[in-house]
Amino acid sequence: MVRYVVSNLGPETTQENKDKLLAALKNVKGIKDIALTPAAKEITFGINGPEPKAKLLKEACETAGFTLGARM
Repeated sequence: MVRYVVSNLGPETTQENKDKLLAALKNVKGIKDIALTPAAKEITFGINGPEPKAKLLKEACETAGFTLGARM
């Protein structure tokens, strides 16, 4: 499993915004089994094939209004 910080994800994030983030990440090729952990400000996902480039993950997060941080 791969983990990244999402700096503006938190317990106060609405379900609608969490759903937008999940939908955006599901469009990135190679990602499977995505989980959000708002309390820890992180996303966790499995990889199917080569790991997606951070640039693609960042762009997906940005389309949903979120900011991707460092890989953990």
